[in-house]
Amino acid sequence: MLFSIANRVLYPLLLITSGCILILMGVSFSDVILRSLNRPIPGAYEITEIAVGAMVFSALPLVTLRQDHVRVTLFSALAKKHRWLQLLFTTVSRSIAVVVFIFFAWHLMRLGNQMNSNGARAIFAGFPLAPFAWFSAAMCLVSAVATLFSRKDPASEGVGEF
Repeated sequence: MLFSIANRVLYPLLLITSGCILILMGVSFSDVILRSLNRPIPGAYEITEIAVGAMVFSALPLVTLRQDHVRVTLFSALAKKHRWLQLLFTTVSRSIAVVVFIFFAWHLMRLGNQMNSNGARAIFAGFPLAPFAWFSAAMCLVSAVATLFSRKDPASEGVGEF
């Protein structure tokens, strides 16, 4: 039940991710066409960089919640035999993930504050960079919480595993 509620709450992030993909396609397509006319989009590279970063960080909580990330299954056969071992592996891996996400959020927040105090802006596009670092920090915090509610969808079990 908590998984389905979290899935619905994170739905806007799917829209943000999709929007970033549309921006990437639009900027890339337009820039290629305009370059052939010797009129490239100023700051297209920076817009692409920021859109890719926003896409990755907005998708991170979704991927974390659904456990669609790359997983190492070295001990999965052993864990299937012993339920307590499976619980131990799950607890340890989730604890590590939460700590890592919180560390990344803390570091990105500090980076955003530093960019804000320095007035850091994209060179050609001219937009401020601090909000993107803060957004990334927020998505890391959401991912830390999503880690606690995450589970693998039974319908996709075994898909993508080697």
